[in-house]
Amino acid sequence: MDIFIINTNDVNHISENLLKQFEHKNFLNKKKRQEHCLSYLMLDRILKEVYQISDREIEFINEKPYLKNKEKFFSISHSGEFITIAFSDYNCGVDIEKIKERPYKKIAERMNFKSQNLEEFYMDWTKYEAEYKLNDTPRSLYQFMHKSYVITAVCSNIQENFEIYIQNGEQFPNL
Repeated sequence: MDIFIINTNDVNHISENLLKQFEHKNFLNKKKRQEHCLSYLMLDRILKEVYQISDREIEFINEKPYLKNKEKFFSISHSGEFITIAFSDYNCGVDIEKIKERPYKKIAERMNFKSQNLEEFYMDWTKYEAEYKLNDTPRSLYQFMHKSYVITAVCSNIQENFEIYIQNGEQFPNL
């Protein structure tokens, strides 16, 4: 699985007309709309430039996006200043969350998490969210921190390998 981490801070420098081409939902909040459109723009760019996939038409099945041709599976998540997109040859799910103070103990108890501190809570929460997006039995799991964010990726393939690509300007450094 390839996991791309993309900074959203430069979204204001992208043409509204270009972003609008990648709008799949209606949003009242401008920032949420921009994040959504940017994530699908980056999805399209990575599918085209990294994986050389020419037919990038997306369909939604039970609100989950898929490539219509099933050449690759992907999952998208946003939090704070980052978008994370995971790609695999198998069904996958990803979640990113910024660690911030919150009364996590009640949520952890309600969700049946075993979290003893805030970081463990976010590990449990992103695992829950990634598994929800997978919509299948997770057979492999990868969790890591990037700055003050927790990222969890899951896959239906038991032998999945995980690679991380962090945006550096317009380039991904280890591609």
